[in-house]
Amino acid sequence: MADISVRRAHGMSEDEAKQKVEKVVDDVQEEFSSLVDNIKWNDDKTQANVKGKGFTGQFEVNETDVMIDIDLKLFARPFRGKVEDRINSRMDTYFG
Repeated sequence: MADISVRRAHGMSEDEAKQKVEKVVDDVQEEFSSLVDNIKWNDDKTQANVKGKGFTGQFEVNETDVMIDIDLKLFARPFRGKVEDRINSRMDTYFG
């Protein structure tokens, strides 16, 4: 089970939701640029795997939902609340 797991119904077309998930991933990369090492998208841009210093994450979108799962390494777990708040803020911005 992920340390942080956020799921939301997006209520839009899958293409529109994919574009917004890309923006969420871009925001994460911009805000935590010193921590993000690698972002790898699948071919149809429905899933991104993000790896960085102290965490791994998966961003996924399907026809109805957006899902984000983050696993934190032991030394990063004290920052769980802060990371979760930032992710929820981004989800609120893009998915209401």
